[in-house]
Amino acid sequence: MLQRLYVDNYKCLVNFELPLEELTLLLGLNGTGKTAVLDIVSALRRILVDGVPITHEKAFPTATLTRWQARDVQVFEYRVVDDDVVFDYRLEVEHQRSSQRARIQLERLTGGGGPLFECRLGQVQLYRDDHSEGPTFKVDWGESTLARVAPGSDNTLLTRFVDFVRGIVVCGLEPSRFVTESLKEATVLQRDGGNFAEWYRHHLLEHPELTGRLTETLREVLSGLRDIRLERVGVDARALMLGFAESKEPYPLRFDELSEGQRALVVLYGLLHLANGEGHVLFLDEPDNYVALCEIQPWLMELSDMGLPQVVLCSHHPELIDYLGGDRGLLLAREESGVVTVRRPDTAGLEGGARLSEWVARGWER
Repeated sequence: MLQRLYVDNYKCLVNFELPLEELTLLLGLNGTGKTAVLDIVSALRRILVDGVPITHEKAFPTATLTRWQARDVQVFEYRVVDDDVVFDYRLEVEHQRSSQRARIQLERLTGGGGPLFECRLGQVQLYRDDHSEGPTFKVDWGESTLARVAPGSDNTLLTRFVDFVRGIVVCGLEPSRFVTESLKEATVLQRDGGNFAEWYRHHLLEHPELTGRLTETLREVLSGLRDIRLERVGVDARALMLGFAESKEPYPLRFDELSEGQRALVVLYGLLHLANGEGHVLFLDEPDNYVALCEIQPWLMELSDMGLPQVVLCSHHPELIDYLGGDRGLLLAREESGVVTVRRPDTAGLEGGARLSEWVARGWER
């Protein structure tokens, strides 16, 4: 799991350290950096897995530097614990404000008690699994070289770390952008969930047992649901269809014919069942959006029962705050200096059966 995230000089996050557990709820007012945390996790995945340039609009463009800082270097760190191996990753990005360009000053990965990779000022030093020195070469400073190291028999630890990052899913659902028809499979769910039909298609072929369990669960959630299927609508195109039988005659509905709330529920439960099958780590932004109040608690109970490797939630919703905030919550707050701090919610002052959500609603966390 991702045990620790450290960030310096990114938007409102300065010398910021976030400890994470198997299940974590991020709380706090708007503007305290909750979504920024998800942006960073998503950007690091794009850099390390997809090989996008550092200055890509969805990575670390110069505009993400902290406005009240004069320093031009951003720092990002991961601590990942994967079974018995602890990985530490550090990325330093140096910006040139005048040209809006950036380069990697340092990229380093250690694991299993020794070095696995280092790129300093464009000079790469690879290490083997036993931490002995491997090849060296020069590279472009503008993108991660770690993303381009070919897997081999002597660098399995490095590959293991990259595979962990590949398994991270960052999502903030926007049902209006969900596409019903798929032309191909997708192994990665987009940030807004828009390609869920393609993601479902991948799992239907690779893990049909998971899609079967998802259908069973959704039958209890969506009234009258009978089945979910991909229906041919072209040579390669398939449409995500849901069959219902609330009247005497069964009838099918395209995914885009459902309400936004129903579509959100399908994807939310899909995240739990399908991501769990491939060991994904989930970062979910406001999963309660579009969902009715009475539908939140069953989803939270399903989340607790699934035993996913790791889930990090950002939410203002009272149901999530009361269900998880007491022992799983981390409160992000901005000091007068603008710096964001992290602490456990101080619930010592709650009296007379008051709920944590009431404490938050009244602004007592400030």
